[in-house]
Formats: sequence, C-alpha cells, structure tokens
Amino acid sequence: MLAGAAVYLFRVAAPQWPAIRARSFAWRGAPLALSGLLIVANLAWMIAIWNMSLRWCAARLRYWDAARIWFTANLARFLPGAVLQFASLAIMASRYGVAPTAATATVLLQQIVLLLTGLVVIAGFTPIVLHQGWWQAAFVVALVLGAGVLLLLPRLTKRLPSLARLWSQVRPHQLPGYAVLLAIQWLLYGMAFRLLAIGLLGDTAAAGSLGFYITAFTESYLAGVIAVFAPAGLLVREAALINVLTPVLGGADAVILAVAARIWHTALELLAGLLVLTVPVPPAAQSGPAGATSP
Repeated sequence: MLAGAAVYLFRVAAPQWPAIRARSFAWRGAPLALSGLLIVANLAWMIAIWNMSLRWCAARLRYWDAARIWFTANLARFLPGAVLQFASLAIMASRYGVAPTAATATVLLQQIVLLLTGLVVIAGFTPIVLHQGWWQAAFVVALVLGAGVLLLLPRLTKRLPSLARLWSQVRPHQLPGYAVLLAIQWLLYGMAFRLLAIGLLGDTAAAGSLGFYITAFTESYLAGVIAVFAPAGLLVREAALINVLTPVLGGADAVILAVAARIWHTALELLAGLLVLTVPVPPAAQSGPAGATSP
C-alpha cells in the first residue's frame, strides 16, 4: 500500500509540475499564524486529555511531564510500525512513576476513540459537502452507531489485558464526554487546515467550505493512522488528501496543499516538542508522582 501511495503521488504530481512551479503563493500572515496556533493548541489539548485519562488508572502526572513523555514518544511515529510509539511511551512513563500498563492502556483508548469520532465526523460532514438534503439523518445514524460502539468498547477489547484493567476504573457515563473532547480536535484541525489553504493559496482556497476541509483532513489523517506500516502515515495521508482535494482545488493546488500540510504539521510538532524538552522544568515540578524523580 505504501508503494502504491508513492506511485499514485508520482503519477498525480508529475503532470502538475509546470503548474506547481508557476503557482504564486498568497502568503497571508494572519491565516497562517492562526492555523499554527490551532495546531499547537490541539497538541496541548490532546496531551491534557491523555493526562486526564491517567487518573482512571490512579496515576498522576504533572502536565509538563506528560508533555515531555508525549513528544518524546511521538518521535517513534516516524519509524515503521505503531508498536514502537506505544513502547516508547510506556518506557518514558515508567521513569515518571506511571505504570507502563496504565500509560499504554490510556493512549490506546485515546487512539481508538479518536478513530471512532473521526469516522462520525466524516459521516456527519460528507453529506453536507456533497450538498445532500439527507445529511441530518446520516449524521444521527452515524452518531448513534458511534455511541453504540463506544459503549461496547469494554466488551470488544476485554481480551487486551492493559485495556481490561482500565475498564475496571472507567464508568460508562465518562466515555461520552471523553469522546466529545476528542471529537473537538477534528473540527479544530479542519479549521487549521482551511486557514493554511487560505494563507498559501489565497482566494482559490475559498472554493472549499469549512466542512469540506474538515472532511478532507479527517479522511486523510485516518487513512494514515490505519496504514500502520507507513511512518506517521507518510505518503498514504498525502495520497488520500490529494484525491479528496483535486475535484475542488485542482490537481496542482491539491498537491501543493497536501505537501504543505505535512511540512506544516511536522514542523510545528517538532518545534513544540523541542520547546517542551529543552525548557528547564520549574523547581517545584522537578519531582514526579509517588516520589519518582524526573530524568
């Protein structure tokens, strides 16, 4: 599949190369700055949600320590296979006094619920993007199915030991709120993506509605998550994004925006991680939970 994505990208991008080279960018500062701010805020929000879920396992981390663990483990995303990211997070968390099983279970739960909420967002916005009048019914059906799967998660994953321990601590009424908090991220990422498009492409980007950009980003991101063999969804996400964007923006702009989104997100994540890992921890936060000492 990774090779297929690479071939698809080459076949799509090669004919568009003259148009890509001739494209003049808008370079609108305000949309680009707001896009970057939303992406960084979303990263901070995801860390906060993960840190909150650790309490279900009777584990506690200071936010700054949780951010250090998160960004360090995320470096493993750029290696093939999703297992390395989970293993890295478990090892890092243990150094801060958090049980590896608790760290793994909570981040795995987060990935599962992100996937479910992403599918609900796609189901809800795709009919709107296609200008179909039945979108209300489609969204209700998707929401009900997503909620049903969410409530059945304890039974569906009971054979996974780390998650089985987590379910004993989570009350059913906590899951809907948890899912809503994660679903907000898809909406904000879609907004950031549209702002990036406006900042780079100018008025051309206005051809796509906010719902269109939310759908396009969410679909491509989930395609990258499902393709676990692709480091950080590389090439797979871009191929999916170009496929969705081309009918609205045209082939050249679709390729430009797909590549720009990858560079933009990666650069912001690395810069945020570098800031978290290099800024000294305040003296009051030097000691971790349960007497553990931060490295």
